[in-house]
Parts: sequence; structure tokens; C-alpha cells
Amino acid sequence: MPKQQEDILITIVVASVFFILIGSFLLLIVFVFLRRQRKNKEEKEEMRNRFEQTLLKTQLEIQEQAFSYICQEIHDNIGQILSLARLNLNTFGDAVPEEKFNQTDDLLGKAIKDLRDLSHNLQNNRIHNIGIIESIRQLLISLEKTGRFRTSFHTSDNFHILDVNTDIIIYRMIQEIINNIIKHAAANSIDVEVKNEEESTIIQIRDNGIGFDTSLLSQERSGIGLQNIINRAKMINATVDVKSAPGNGTVITLFIKSKSSVI
Repeated sequence: MPKQQEDILITIVVASVFFILIGSFLLLIVFVFLRRQRKNKEEKEEMRNRFEQTLLKTQLEIQEQAFSYICQEIHDNIGQILSLARLNLNTFGDAVPEEKFNQTDDLLGKAIKDLRDLSHNLQNNRIHNIGIIESIRQLLISLEKTGRFRTSFHTSDNFHILDVNTDIIIYRMIQEIINNIIKHAAANSIDVEVKNEEESTIIQIRDNGIGFDTSLLSQERSGIGLQNIINRAKMINATVDVKSAPGNGTVITLFIKSKSSVI
């Protein structure tokens, strides 16, 4: 092979190797850049999630403090005032017709009892003392006593307590769901089931109300109550599933993963 052709061939090979190296270097730079960009995105997402968790936790702590304050006010002020008003009825003597006296006494008695029940439902210490299962049962009993609802409650024999903070959040979620049923569902039957599976606790609340189109939940300002439930669920590694259709009632299922199953 002539010297000149050999030099050209060597030049082409060297140039090819050089461009390959340059291309590989550029690819490496792009790969590192994309990897770092993905890592930064993941870090930002993690920071955003932590911020949301902290914000949610703070909101719930403020709410629980407000509940405690309301309970104390109900017990120390409103409840005592109503009790005094009831006692004062006995001082009226014959000035008040017996029928009117009895009606007023019954109304005051009902108001005192309703306030006591409300105070118990809002009180954290009571939930801690009697446990979440008994708290749910008493909540449903209170609904039964209104005469508007038939309720049922089922729990598995192997149900175990999660932890006190998780139990409080779960109980508040159930309260929110039942409040939504009372306000919007036009139901007369509420069924609650609590059970354990291998890696999660499952809580299902079912009503026989008018139901709704679940696609509407994606619309702005729709399902605010449900959004509150979802926000609480994030704090305890839980998910919320909603099944409903117009005229077919609603089933809301909470899936709470056990801490041991979290990767």
C-alpha cells in the first residue's frame, strides 16, 4: 500500500476513534446530566412530600387541640349552664303548666346528653382509654339513638390495635365519612367493617343512600370532605377507595398498610 494511502487510512482511523471518544464523552455527560436531573427531581418531590406531611400533621394537631378546648368548654360552661337551667325549673312550682314543664325538662335533658356525647366523640383521651373499636361502636350507637339510622358493626377476631396516633386519625376519618353520609347521602343504613389482612388493616363504610357519580370528584371544589379524608390517609400510609353510583349507595374502603410492610 502506498505511503500516502496508508497515512490517509491512519488519519481516518484516528479521526474515527477521536469522534467515537468525543461522542461517548458527550453521551456520558448527557447521561450524568439526566441522572442528576432525575435525582434532583426526586429530592424535590421528597421535600415536597415531607413538607405536605409536616403541614398536615400541624393542621391535625391544631384541630385536636381545638377539639380538646371545645370539650373543656362544653363540660365547664355549656353543660353546667344547661344543668343549672334544668334545676331552676323545679323552682317554678305551679307557675308553669305540668305539660310544658315536662317538655322543657325533656329538651334540656336531651341537650345535656347530646353535648356529653359530642364531648366524648371529640375527646382524644377517651379514644385512647376505650380503644378505637369501642369508640366506633359507641359512635354508631349514638347514630342509632337518633332513630334515623340502622347501623351494623363487624370486626375480625384477630384485629389488633395499631398505635394511639394512628387510631386517632382513623377515627377522625370514619367520623368525616359518617358526617358526609348524614349530610349528603339521604341514607338510613350505615354498615362498618374492620378487619386485618396479612399486611394491612381494612376499614369499609357502606351506606344505602342516593350515591353519586364518582367522576365528579375530579372537578374543582368537588368532594372537599373526601379530600380531607385522603389528606389524613397520607399521614398513616393509607389509601382510600370510593365506589358509588347514583341510586346505589356508596362504599368507602380504607387500606392502612402495617409499618412492617412498608418498603
